[in-house]
Amino acid sequence: MACFALAAATLIVSVVSAPRAAGADDDGVPGAPMLLPEDTLAYLRIADVREIQEGFAETSTGKMLQDPQMKPFASDIYRTLEDLFDQVSSAVGVGLNDLLAIPQGQVAIALVPRLSGEPDPDQEIRDDPDDESEDAIRRRLNRKRREQFGFAAVLIVEAKDNIDTVRTLVERLEQQLQKDSLIRRTETVDATKLTRWLPPRTGRPPIEYFERNGAFVIGVGDDTAGGVLKKWAGESADPTFANNNDFISVMSRSVGAEDELPQITFYVDPYHIVERLIKANGGAAALAWPLVESLGIAKIRGIGGSTFQGGEYFDDINHIHIVIDTPRDGFFGVLRPGSGETMPPNWVPGDVTTYTTVHWRFEKTLENLGVILDKFNGEGSIERFFEDPLQTRTGLSLRQEILPLLTGRYVGLRWLQPPMTLNSQTSTMALEVNDPVLAKEYVDAFRKRVPQAMKPEVIAGTMTYALGGRNGRNVPESFRQPEPTLFLLGNWIIFTDSKTMVQRMIQADAGGLPRLAGEPDYELVSGELGGKLDGETPFLISYVKASDFFRQMYELGKDPKTRKQLRRIGEDNVFARKFAELLERNQLPPFSEFEKYFGAGGIFGYDEPGGIHLGTFNLKPL
Repeated sequence: MACFALAAATLIVSVVSAPRAAGADDDGVPGAPMLLPEDTLAYLRIADVREIQEGFAETSTGKMLQDPQMKPFASDIYRTLEDLFDQVSSAVGVGLNDLLAIPQGQVAIALVPRLSGEPDPDQEIRDDPDDESEDAIRRRLNRKRREQFGFAAVLIVEAKDNIDTVRTLVERLEQQLQKDSLIRRTETVDATKLTRWLPPRTGRPPIEYFERNGAFVIGVGDDTAGGVLKKWAGESADPTFANNNDFISVMSRSVGAEDELPQITFYVDPYHIVERLIKANGGAAALAWPLVESLGIAKIRGIGGSTFQGGEYFDDINHIHIVIDTPRDGFFGVLRPGSGETMPPNWVPGDVTTYTTVHWRFEKTLENLGVILDKFNGEGSIERFFEDPLQTRTGLSLRQEILPLLTGRYVGLRWLQPPMTLNSQTSTMALEVNDPVLAKEYVDAFRKRVPQAMKPEVIAGTMTYALGGRNGRNVPESFRQPEPTLFLLGNWIIFTDSKTMVQRMIQADAGGLPRLAGEPDYELVSGELGGKLDGETPFLISYVKASDFFRQMYELGKDPKTRKQLRRIGEDNVFARKFAELLERNQLPPFSEFEKYFGAGGIFGYDEPGGIHLGTFNLKPL
């Protein structure tokens, strides 16, 4: 609801409004890729929190929260968050303001492979090595497997002049670790003290941390923070994450066409993460892993992304790139994007919340899916699982009749239907056909076969079919009654869950309602999408009207029924109670005061020999 969205936004703006540290050394901490191990499995990095702070204030959301009409409400939300945090601040030793002010430069978190260190003399050995019973042997093997294929984590925070707050947190942490009987060890690397806390018994990972040049690094696992310190001090010749070829390949395609370096980057190695999870747990999944590998799952070399915030025309720009080795067969043979027309059909009304069009080679996807299923279920899987059941139920052949009828283009719409409810967003899905006369024959044949599943009804002069025979069933008061409907319009087979939307699409097609293709916001987004594609042919294009999503939350937040529900939940939930009280204390400004801060946005995707690229952006409002 609106209050929760505003709370999250206010928490963000409190971080980005924190004062910058004076006299900080911007060259004191190497970039995280130079400090992490080469085989890092997942990684998220903010290059400089201060840049995010400065850029956020210039975004539409930042300006909205600083609006004089919004500031009292935003401040009240933040005070509510402070009150809630007070319940834990005594335990951590710092208040919310101090905690949010800690980051003053780079922040990075990483998931890395777990290493197995040598036991400390003061640690208790978990199992008697001389015990050769079956249970003891099984426990040792399971523990060894978990250690060999387990995970560790590293956090790097550049605090600069706010390092004293970190020290306060560390003091509280050490007090708790002492209570838990962990064993403290220290060593010095290049004049920097590395602290390690070992569990009293072997098998659990240690906690390591150090402070250097205004940065604090903490790790869970053997040689996590220690490995970072050795690389930083130049005492380790091991390759770093910056030398990882897959990381380099992913990141090279994730920076986009922008002039500036991205402010946030991330990377995930899904193949090796899943591999380690399966092998660490053993069992049937581990036995099946070689078969899964034979499907070519290792071809996915990495997924990476980046975020750019601010700018003259954009609130934000985001890129995601998936690197896939060629040839694209096995599991990745089902990923068969196509290309074609992206302009909205005439039947798309101008006030839709989202418009998405995708081009896909369905026949090729089905062919490669059959290859995969045959490996697990024997020859003829497509016939047994798809072709035969569909033909039995509908009398139509998937391969011979349905797929040849489709052009490969899909269109999806969302529209906010009044009055406002929790499910006001209607959903529409459409498939383009190359022969509308044949499509109508197929629909008529199916209706005759299962007449109880399709009820004919004429809407705005067009024959439609209500599906399922369950219209009119009871739904909660706060929900819209779904009305699943199928109909043909021109070269399209369209399914929607709203009869109101059916009428609007028919009217738009006839010219009785404004069409999305002529809307200024769509034309602006479409023009920017062309620039972001940089000559590539898209298989995915989407237009997003973000203000509609916020308007739904806003109106629900003002609804007395929503506030009543929050009060009821608040009897057992302190967060719900606090936000219910917050809404009672504050009168939300008219929605027009919010709407002016929202611009339209877009999503695009294109296929290339080395992978698939996706991007999103939000424009500044006109």
